[in-house]
Amino acid sequence: MHPRPTESGRVTRWPATLALLVLAWCVAVSSAPGIGAPVAAAGGLASQAGPLFIDDRFEPTISISWERRDGSRVEFRQTMPWGSKTDLVHLGHNVQAFAAVGGTRIDLQQGHPLGSVVRVGFYKKDAGEPFFADIKPGSIVEVALEGVRFIEPATATRATALHHLQYALEDVLNCGLDGSAIDQYNTATGSDSLGGSVTAENGRPGVLRIIDADAPAPAAQTFRPERQPAEGRVGGPQERFATVRFTQDAQTGAIGMHTTLPYELFRHVRDPWLRAEPGTFFEPTHFHVEFESLPARAILERDAATAGASAGL
Repeated sequence: MHPRPTESGRVTRWPATLALLVLAWCVAVSSAPGIGAPVAAAGGLASQAGPLFIDDRFEPTISISWERRDGSRVEFRQTMPWGSKTDLVHLGHNVQAFAAVGGTRIDLQQGHPLGSVVRVGFYKKDAGEPFFADIKPGSIVEVALEGVRFIEPATATRATALHHLQYALEDVLNCGLDGSAIDQYNTATGSDSLGGSVTAENGRPGVLRIIDADAPAPAAQTFRPERQPAEGRVGGPQERFATVRFTQDAQTGAIGMHTTLPYELFRHVRDPWLRAEPGTFFEPTHFHVEFESLPARAILERDAATAGASAGL
């Protein structure tokens, strides 16, 4: 057990009896079949069979920003404990945020059995107000998550990057859609359907472009060109690609994710009016960006299995 700092900054030490009891419990749990979490060891990690666990001694830092109509920039940045989607921190204006880890991809039982899903998410504080105060038409919403550290060597699985949006049922119904349309998914590859759950009816497969950590920012490109309007409706806007950039600190192994999300991608993919001007379409009340990480041991096992199959073993 490490000494525990108090709010005043002083360090208190666990009583010896309590420490012995905790140690005995840990030994008993680790020896029980199917129970126990991996424990980091100096200079590396002992071989483990369980899933990947976050190192919650290190708190992540999240940020979100966008451009106002007058050209100035709104940016909120906060370091916070890991929690769940109900552990919300009010950043400012109408934005509340959380950072979470665990579970499966979008909670649809997809992903690697040893993987750990990391999320940075946001909720409107007031569902009736805009998410992004005074956002400039054509602006890009930037979201970052930094300082993601696991208790063993791990890396982000870049192709699992996903942008999930959730809309108010009332807004969906007012657009002539049914309740199943409240969820929408923007994915990194066209083939990433999360087991058939993502289609062109409820998302934009492949709209998230993964770029290398040291690559220059790409020029804006169109994911979906301007569409012809339905009879009697306003012309539809084009939609641009989003970008996702992963970084990893060579010393600490800390993973970072930086995304650029064009504002039009917050419009529901089946919005019948095909507008992108702020205030002309209903925004989600919640969105998050997530990715799955894998422990290095899982990647080594996968590569060994692939090499064995290639050799006919």
